[in-house]
Amino acid sequence: MIDETNVMLSQRRRRLLGSKTGPRPRGDSGVSPPPRGGLAVVHRARSARPAALEWQDARLPLLGRLWARAWLPSTLLAGSLVALMYLLQASGVAATGYDNQRLQIERDDWQLRNEQLRLELAKRRSLTWIESEATGRLGMVRAEPTALTYLKVTR
Repeated sequence: MIDETNVMLSQRRRRLLGSKTGPRPRGDSGVSPPPRGGLAVVHRARSARPAALEWQDARLPLLGRLWARAWLPSTLLAGSLVALMYLLQASGVAATGYDNQRLQIERDDWQLRNEQLRLELAKRRSLTWIESEATGRLGMVRAEPTALTYLKVTR
């Protein structure tokens, strides 16, 4: 009985690790022959997966098994990250454009205000405006051309 159990365990190991003696015969499906004793039946009943799937999982390395199970979520995650980066960059470009347009309008307003101030300054420097302010607001009178008095300054 112990010999049968050892034989079955070694067959199972060969099935999981792959045959080291070469390829299997064509008719061999990798399933062990029907058991003779009751111990092997209990052991087979505990196995929830078919032997073919156990053999395939054992042959794939850990990273290969992870990739086989996670390629779709990984691809979706990568695509989502690319789309998110594109949207962030596009919204940043749009916000910069709006800021640029607002600053150009503000610059044009300041240039218009500067032109108005230059015009006001030129108007106040003109002699006609000074004369009208002196006579109108300050109550001064225009001097008569004949009313000139010359003073002699001595030292």
